[in-house]
Amino acid sequence: MSLPSPYLVLLLFAGGCGGAAPERAREAAAAGAQDTAFHGTTAPLQRAARTAGRGSAGALLRAVRADSRPGYDRIVFEFAGDSVPGYRIEYASGPVVRCGSGDPVAVAGSGRLVVRFEPARAHDETGHATIERRTASPGMPAVKDLQIVCDFEGQVEWVLGVPAAAPYRVLELTAPARLVLDVRHGRGGEP
Repeated sequence: MSLPSPYLVLLLFAGGCGGAAPERAREAAAAGAQDTAFHGTTAPLQRAARTAGRGSAGALLRAVRADSRPGYDRIVFEFAGDSVPGYRIEYASGPVVRCGSGDPVAVAGSGRLVVRFEPARAHDETGHATIERRTASPGMPAVKDLQIVCDFEGQVEWVLGVPAAAPYRVLELTAPARLVLDVRHGRGGEP
């Protein structure tokens, strides 16, 4: 695969988070078994948390990676621990706002794909962020930019700026726990 360097891999890591090469290799192996002409969905997708309840500290988000692949862009949310927290993924029908301030969030593109994790957190016990870069503009075909809009009271929420509501699919991987979100290039099959 020969893509321009800005499209290859964008790493958003917390300081001191190492060992990414084997994790990316496992993600690539998982992707090799998938077809790039997936149908996906544009409807909301939700999974309840499997273990800890709402009062727990929540799964610790420790890395977010973005990568463009033939036919789709991939965003990987990596968590400490054995499983991905509960999540809800949906296209926003109205403005997206920051959870603490209520300020509107601007993203590139006319579509806004919102990814909410619960119970989860993107900060350590002392309140320091576990993700250094909380906003990025990878400028990929489907995902133009992404930013965290909430890390409060057991909720972590990201918004992805996309050109339009394109189909997406979700995979859950383990060792480490990861939610993999693939967003298809183009609306219905066009590149």
